[in-house]
Amino acid sequence: MCIGIVGRVVELDGDAPPAAPTGTVDTEEGRRQVCFAFLPDAAVGELVLVHSGFAVNRLDDRGAER
Repeated sequence: MCIGIVGRVVELDGDAPPAAPTGTVDTEEGRRQVCFAFLPDAAVGELVLVHSGFAVNRLDDRGAER
């Protein structure tokens, strides 16, 4: 079982190195800076699952409700 937080990508850091892209995700608990190394092609507006500071999976609206 993965304990993660669902959030929407609101900003991608264009200055981050390609090996460790970062950005900001808006969650119910506030905004968080996360690493997108596992989802390097993430886009603003997408829902993602965040675990230990990493965006680990994309979610659709139905997946976010679960």
